[in-house]
Order: sequence, then C-alpha cells, then structure tokens
Amino acid sequence: MTDTGPVTVYTANSGGGGIFRTAARSLYDIHRYRFLIWTLFSRDFKAQFKQSFLGYIWAALGPLLGVFSFVLMNYMGILNPGATAVPYPVYAFIGTSLWGFLTSTIGTMSNGLNAQSELIMRTNIPKIALAASAFANIVYGVLVNLVLVALFLLLFRIKLGWISLAFPLLSLPLIVLGVGIGLIVSVLGIIARDIGRMVNQFFILVMFLTPVIFVSDHIQNRVLHRLIMANPLTYLVEIPRDALLAQPILYWPQFLGATAMSLAVLLIGVKVFDIVQDLVAERL
Repeated sequence: MTDTGPVTVYTANSGGGGIFRTAARSLYDIHRYRFLIWTLFSRDFKAQFKQSFLGYIWAALGPLLGVFSFVLMNYMGILNPGATAVPYPVYAFIGTSLWGFLTSTIGTMSNGLNAQSELIMRTNIPKIALAASAFANIVYGVLVNLVLVALFLLLFRIKLGWISLAFPLLSLPLIVLGVGIGLIVSVLGIIARDIGRMVNQFFILVMFLTPVIFVSDHIQNRVLHRLIMANPLTYLVEIPRDALLAQPILYWPQFLGATAMSLAVLLIGVKVFDIVQDLVAERL
C-alpha cells in the first residue's frame, strides 16, 4: 500500500460558538495569514494605479474632488450650511473626509471577496483573511486623508489645541462601523448582487441627515432636526471634527453610545460573515 501522506479532512463551517469566540478565531486567522494579506494588498494596490495617467495622485485627488462641489455651491449661494467656526472649505473637507472613512471602508470591505474570487475557488485560505487583505487599502486611504486634512489646516492657518491630537482615535468608530457593515455586505452581496447597491444608495441618503457639509443647529425644520439628532452618525462625525478644531464638545454620552453601536455592528458583521461564508464559493 502506497503512503500518500497526511490526510486533511474539511468539514462544513457550522458557525458554531459565541460571537466573541468567533471574533477571536477570526483574529487568529488574520494574524496567521498576515504575510499573505500584505502580499495581496501590495499586488492589488499597485495594480489599481499601474495603468492610470495620474497614478498615485488619484489617492489624494479623489477626496479633493469630493468636497469641491459643496464648496462651489456654498460660494454660489446655492448651499447655506450655517455659521461655521472655521472657513467652510475646511469644515466641509473634514466632514467629507470623516464620511469617506465610513463609506470607503464599506465599499472596500464589501468588494474584498470578489477581488479574491480566484483564491477562494482554488485554496482553503480562511475567507476572513482574504477579506482582511482589503483592510490595508482602507488604512492607506485614511492616512492620505489625514495628511490632506493637515494640509488644509495649515493652508487656512487654523489654530489647534491639545485635544486635536485625539482626532485619529475619535475617527476610529466610523472605520469600525464600516468594517462591520462591509463584512456583512461582502458575503450577502455575493448571494444577492443588489445588496451592495442598496447599501450605497442608503448611505447617500443618510449623508444628508448627517451634519457632514452643514451645521446641525442650522436646520430649522423640527422633524428634520430631530432625525439628525437621533442619527448616531451625527455624533461620530461632529465629535471628531469639533475635537480637531478645538471646539467645545457637547455630546460625549451620545458619542460613546454611537461607539458602542459601532463595536456591536463589527461583532455582528464578523458573526454573519462566519455563518454565511461557506455559501460564497457556490455563488461566485
């Protein structure tokens, strides 16, 4: 009888274990395949700019173009955001950068598995590790935005305070929320292709109920104002921006509640990903 070597038996993932156990197992898989994650990130990052005329400039040009239309409408008198403590371009750019942390994280994470479809079909690498390869792109995008925010502050000579140093930390809940939602969309979006589009359209609408480009207290309509103040994303945007600009912070309890919500969504996202991931290869 010929020795064929060790036999590996694969069993279906039942999604067993509690939500914290699932999160711990996912972190272990990500750490175990960290070198592969870095390799995939390097490959995909270079590929997206390789045949681009402006190359890596697009990483900085995108956020600038995103805020340009709002600044233009403000100067034309079409958009009246209310009185801001700093020049409106600075206020709007910080707001759109923070909103971009959320939406770009959702988009990047939700496309993570589609981008690695070949590896999913041919290898047994944990899918959470393949999804995590997209996270490096998120970190890069956040760093680029932080540099641009710093340049805006220097350009307009905005005075900062010690609390301004907390801006990156206070921005993390938006990224955490984006990762959780993105993980859910990444698996459900392969099963039902229109889920990703629905999520994108939803957050386009929610942006106008979040003080990204306007001052929340400027809204006179009582119903809209109540919706804005009931929106947890309001505090995930306003608190980091107020901290960066050394403005009085009035809503710490609401911010902490929204942060707890973000962590809960992340844990739920990891659990949903763990339960549904076995259906991904069948639908690719």
